Amino acid sequence: MTCSSHLVNELRAARGELLAVCRDAPDDALRHRPPSTHPEPVEGWAALEVLAHIADVDRYYLSQARAIRDDPGHAFVYFDDEAWKRDNADAIDRDPHSVRLALAFAHEEVVRWAGALTPEELDRAGGHPRRGSITVREMLERIANHDRNHAEQIATVLRGWGGASTLDP
Repeated sequence: MTCSSHLVNELRAARGELLAVCRDAPDDALRHRPPSTHPEPVEGWAALEVLAHIADVDRYYLSQARAIRDDPGHAFVYFDDEAWKRDNADAIDRDPHSVRLALAFAHEEVVRWAGALTPEELDRAGGHPRRGSITVREMLERIANHDRNHAEQIATVLRGWGGASTLDP
C-alpha cells in the first residue's frame, strides 16, 4: 500500500464515520440548533450547518495543500470560521440532500487529488503559524481529523434533538 493510498483510506474512513452519525437523521433533527450557551464542541451549530461547513473546509484545506505542494514554504492560513458563519447564515435553511451532495463532491475531489500524490509531494512542507511547518500529508490528515471532530459534535447535537430516540448515531 502506498503512502497516498493509506491517506485515502484514512480520509474515507473518517468521512464514513461522519456520515454514519447522521445517516438516518430526519431533516428536523439536522436543523435542530442547540442553545448557543451549550459548551464546546457544539457551540450552537445545527448538524446541517456543520455539514455545509465541512464541505467548504474540505475545499479550503485542499487549496492550502495544493499551495504547499506547488510552492514549498507557502504559509498556511487558517480557515476563518467567523467569516464562514457570516457568509453562510442561510446554511440551516439549505436542502439537506444538496448539502450532502456538496459534501460528497468536495470529499471526492480531496480523495482523488490525495490518491495521485507521490511520497515526495506528501512530504513537501509549508509554514505554519504555530507549529513552524506543516506538510501536505499533515494537511490531508487534518481533513480526516476535522471529520472525526465534527462527527462527535453532530452526535452530541442529534442526541439533544427531541426525536433522538429514532436516531442511531
